[in-house]
Order: sequence, then C-alpha cells, then structure tokens
Amino acid sequence: MKISRFVVLVTILLLFSCLPKKPEIPGTRVPVGPFLTVLEQQRTAVTTFKAVAGIEVMKSGNRRSADTVGIVFDARRRLLIETFGPLGQSAAALVWDGNEVLVRLPDGGIKKPGKAGIEKMLGISIDAKELCAVLSGTVSEIVRPQEAQAFCETNGTCVIELFEDGIERRVHLYTSSSSPDRVTEQQVYRSDTLIYRVRYDWSEPISNGLIPAKVIIENPGKKLVLTVRYSEADLNLPVSDDTFNLVEIAVGEGNV
Repeated sequence: MKISRFVVLVTILLLFSCLPKKPEIPGTRVPVGPFLTVLEQQRTAVTTFKAVAGIEVMKSGNRRSADTVGIVFDARRRLLIETFGPLGQSAAALVWDGNEVLVRLPDGGIKKPGKAGIEKMLGISIDAKELCAVLSGTVSEIVRPQEAQAFCETNGTCVIELFEDGIERRVHLYTSSSSPDRVTEQQVYRSDTLIYRVRYDWSEPISNGLIPAKVIIENPGKKLVLTVRYSEADLNLPVSDDTFNLVEIAVGEGNV
C-alpha cells in the first residue's frame, strides 16, 4: 500500500514538472505608465472587427481545420465565430451576446453550452471577452494599473506585467522608433503555471497593419496549439445587431 501511494505521488509530481514554469523577466525595470497608455490606445482603436480566417487546431498530435471562418466582434461585448462549408454555406456558428455563449449546430439546432462552446469549437477554454482581445492583437481592460510593472531590454523588447484575480499576464511589446509598438506575445499564468501563451505574426499587412496576420494560441497543459490566419479584416465598420442573432444566422447563409 505504501509503495502504491509513493508511485502515485511521484507520478503527480512528474506531471506538474512537465508544465512550463514562470521564468524571471529579463531587462531593467522602467516606468510603466507610458506602456499602459500604449496598450489602452491599441485596445480602444479597435471597436468593431470583421475578418475571414483559416483555423487549425492541433491537440495531442491530432489535427482539424476549417479553411473559411468568419469572426466578428462588436466593442468586445458581442462575438460571432462562423464556419463555412466548401460551397460557402454556413456550417456552424458560435455567438456570445454579452451574457451567454450559444452554438448553432450543423443541423440548425441551438444549444447554450457556455464557455464549453468556445472550447468545443476552438479547442481552448477562454472567456469570450478575453478572446476578442486576443484575436485582435490587443489586451483586455487593465483593471489594476497601480500594480502593473514594466521591464525593458536594450533590443527594444519590453514586458508589461498585469494582474487580475489571481492571474498574471505578461505582455511582450516590441518598441521601435521606425515602426508602431506592437504586442508580439502574451503569457497568462496562474501562480507559477502557464495557462496559455499567445504569439503574433505581424509580417503581412492586414487592415493597415493594425491586425496581426497570424495568431497562435498554445495551451501546454492540454498539448494544444490553435492557429488563426487572417486573409482579410475590416475594422470599425458598422455591425448589424442581427449578426449576433442565431435565429437570423440561417443554415446556408453567411454573415461575414
């Protein structure tokens, strides 16, 4: 019995040791105020977002993908993710209406799975409002600016630490006198454990360079990598209320 308990204990310790731990932040501590201003300006610069993308989910070596996915959000208070079939027909849709997450299945049925609906479609468990920020290369509202910190290296890379409800977010910001400041990576920790990491590719011009060409979300604990590649994106255009009404999103009709 003692041997069995010892084996279980060792197994648990090994499992936790496999998860990436929180490293020290390199660089020199600098005043954080200017960086908070930049992040807030970037956040408020994107009010509405309407894009077409390809999505790939890799989980434990298994791959699934969708070549045409419409993504729409309105001021980070409503969200639509809609997949399309090979003939352009709407195959399935997920809507966050600001209160709850609803999913329209391929057969037209509507369910209310909550956050589990996002995980079912994208493979990652994440709050809908936070997902809007992640997909647009920005951060969500900074609720405790007085606790934020910033560290910079001589190569122009700075890391801004943000805290909220037991969560630490590390935002990597590349600063340069010849180009706009851009978020290149976000890391979200609970205690010392990495919950998820987001990396951004700004190499291709999308929507005047305000939106990253590619968003890669990694969840090490679930061995999951979600890749979103944008083919086109429009910012700050009017979005109809019907866009977020699953009754109006009829099978066979696209809304993006």
